[in-house]
Amino acid sequence: MRARGVRRGSWTLVEMVVVLAIIAVLAVWLVPRYLGGAKTPTGKTVSAPIQRAHGVECMNNLRQIRAAIQMAQASSETPPRSLADLSASGVTRELLVCPVSRQPYQYDPRTARVWCPYPEHSRY
Repeated sequence: MRARGVRRGSWTLVEMVVVLAIIAVLAVWLVPRYLGGAKTPTGKTVSAPIQRAHGVECMNNLRQIRAAIQMAQASSETPPRSLADLSASGVTRELLVCPVSRQPYQYDPRTARVWCPYPEHSRY
């Protein structure tokens, strides 16, 4: 025989509701930080992880293109006339476009400067 007041291993309805409420509060607090739209302590909006990943990919593309331009300048003492001339250095067509806007990167052969035309990537 069981003693009075000893419970079995099951949960009561109230306990389950409390646990679900705690999980809901945590979800409301954490999900916006991962999906975007959340604010940092300084009030700046946090962008979505996918947008950040595209930004990192764009920055990496530009870094690789700039390295190829420097290598081309080192071997011929003049910058390439266009980004298409970098194909010998291993720069592919996919590398020459922004992953977000799919617009080709802009290039000034006089200064050997390359940049992304997408407004949010202008600082890269």
